[in-house]
Amino acid sequence: MTKVNKNRIIFAIIFLSLIVRAIAALIYGDKSLANEWAIIIHNFEISGTFGFNVVISEYLAIPKFAVIGEKVLPSIFMPPLYFYFIYIINFFANDLLDTAEVIIYFQIFLSLISIFIFYKLINIIEKDKFFSTFLTFIFGFFPIYVYASSQISSITLQIFLIITYLFFLLNYQKEKKIKHLIFFSFISGLLILIRGEFILFYFLTLVYFFKFYKKDYKSIIISLTVTILIISPYLYRNYENFNTLTITKSIGYNLLKGNNPTFKVEGSDEFISKNFSRKNLRIKTNNNYEINLDNFYKKKAITYIKDEPLNYLKFYFIKLGSFVMIDLNSSYPNYYNILHTIPKILISLMSLIGAIIVISKKGFYQFLSIFYFTNIFLFSVFFILPRYSLILIPIQLLLSIEVIKYLRRKLSNNFVNNFFG
Repeated sequence: MTKVNKNRIIFAIIFLSLIVRAIAALIYGDKSLANEWAIIIHNFEISGTFGFNVVISEYLAIPKFAVIGEKVLPSIFMPPLYFYFIYIINFFANDLLDTAEVIIYFQIFLSLISIFIFYKLINIIEKDKFFSTFLTFIFGFFPIYVYASSQISSITLQIFLIITYLFFLLNYQKEKKIKHLIFFSFISGLLILIRGEFILFYFLTLVYFFKFYKKDYKSIIISLTVTILIISPYLYRNYENFNTLTITKSIGYNLLKGNNPTFKVEGSDEFISKNFSRKNLRIKTNNNYEINLDNFYKKKAITYIKDEPLNYLKFYFIKLGSFVMIDLNSSYPNYYNILHTIPKILISLMSLIGAIIVISKKGFYQFLSIFYFTNIFLFSVFFILPRYSLILIPIQLLLSIEVIKYLRRKLSNNFVNNFFG
């Protein structure tokens, strides 16, 4: 296949992906900012504070649209990057354009860039151009990924960052150019600012590639320096407000949402709001309100788990299975649509088999396998939402390569045997 033909194919995939996403945006796209994002943007414009809890009394604060004069408490529940993303777009839209529409158009643009970078990523690790074309096609038209770009959610930005993270990491491993390490580290900082727990995966990456795979302490120091520079302004903000060096503090809420007597795989906000009314908690509404609230939730979750350890251990494996395959009791609209379930089951099976095959083979694929299983084991401690598995789709597709190679060999051998046998 000539270079011209390869370029035509990839640009055809991107162009068709654009059309499909534009149609999805027209039919399913969010029409306005909603839920916590609408509150946070409004409250920031009113008060200059990134937060959604507004003080009602000395011992009560609730998520609401603040009015001038009300005190907005700084938030430590949510990572800030997607807020910055929305705020910048909203600032430049400046009432001349619809903010929600611009966000969705920009997310579609990001998803198209992600498709191209994913294509380039596969070309680095596989010489057979079949894989780069075939997997890019699947990635570009994966139904839930198409749908996600039409929603005001950080998932499209997260996928873009994950792919560029892997792209620059692999380029640095291949070429050892300092610019690739700097870009990798810069993207690492952004990923930590959009997913606080990503700091664990960042350290996992450093340990694997620069300690276990090949000792390179100089790269660790350079990467840490760049990444810390990226996240340090927000760490400073949190230290000033909460006297703690952290990006987010929501482990207690997430633990209770996913570990309570409802035993719902996707978690239950309703259980928390019904059983633990903030009016009755008597938590002082100072800057540490969210931290103290989260500590309360954590204690309750641990109590539930300690009271029924075997039930929650069983539930953990149910969540694990739901993450790897499918949630049998999901309440999400259209979750059981065959355009979602069939692709998810297929890619889950292939990537799981692929991850097991490559887990013992030292190198990039082994790292992907470890990264994949670590995500599954970690998130299953809490609760499982459809978008969690969506974040892993690029990695799952890469892990599926070994299985696809096996199937191609079998089909090829069967064809030869049937034709010449």
